[in-house]
Amino acid sequence: MVETKLTQTMEYLDFGRMTMARSMKTVWFLLMCSALLSAQTNNLTRDEVSVVKKKLVAVIDALGQPPKGYVKEDEDFSLPTEFSKNATSGLYYPVYGSVQMKFGGGAEKIQKKTEKEFQQDYQKKIAEAQAKGDYEAVAKLAQEMQKKMGEAQVKVIEATKEPINVSITFNSNPGQTIDPDGVVFEKPGVLALKFKENEAQEKIRVVVYFDPVSLKDTKQLSKVDLAMPDEGIKSKTGVLNATIEFTGPSAEVEQWAKTVSANKVLAQIDRK
Repeated sequence: MVETKLTQTMEYLDFGRMTMARSMKTVWFLLMCSALLSAQTNNLTRDEVSVVKKKLVAVIDALGQPPKGYVKEDEDFSLPTEFSKNATSGLYYPVYGSVQMKFGGGAEKIQKKTEKEFQQDYQKKIAEAQAKGDYEAVAKLAQEMQKKMGEAQVKVIEATKEPINVSITFNSNPGQTIDPDGVVFEKPGVLALKFKENEAQEKIRVVVYFDPVSLKDTKQLSKVDLAMPDEGIKSKTGVLNATIEFTGPSAEVEQWAKTVSANKVLAQIDRK
């Protein structure tokens, strides 16, 4: 009798362990499915990412030409790859997108081009002359190379300028107190503020904010607050605001900021 009860107890325990094991496998399977589904759902498609990049490129175009003597030396995009939704409203949170650019006189490009030309041209000629034992030609080539290197260095020096860094950002809310003396220009939906980067004000930062809703009447504002709806928006790739930031020499930066086509930038914003 005792043996029978013991056997039944063991069978119950084995059954319990099997049931628990099955339950754990089921839970684990459901968690994995949920994670996979979430990962698939939250990824933007390439076409959706293209929408954001095209808008950034359109804002770059709105910048117009850089100050005289400046060329674009570097450009780096930061594009969104995922989206998220508000669990309550089912709407999408605005995605972030930006591009960073550096403008200079092109000195680095000139220097690299010069070095490449010397390597391809003079090194080969000198090596050929040495192979023939024509040391007079070697000396002549060395003098010619030295002269051209000096001329190239002058061009590099002339092309060396204080860089101007430009960043364009979508869907951010940096928040900023408005100093009346720092207002560069303003119009409905647009406000430009300047900030000194050093005491001499040889270098400044000008930030131009674009938001047709939050900046509808800038003269009534004491701070920049590009607030976005907590419940989210209808579009995965919707752009609610844009910010362009210029940092560099005072005269060039302030003048360039004033020439930006505000209408072209506002045309990329979906909130009206």
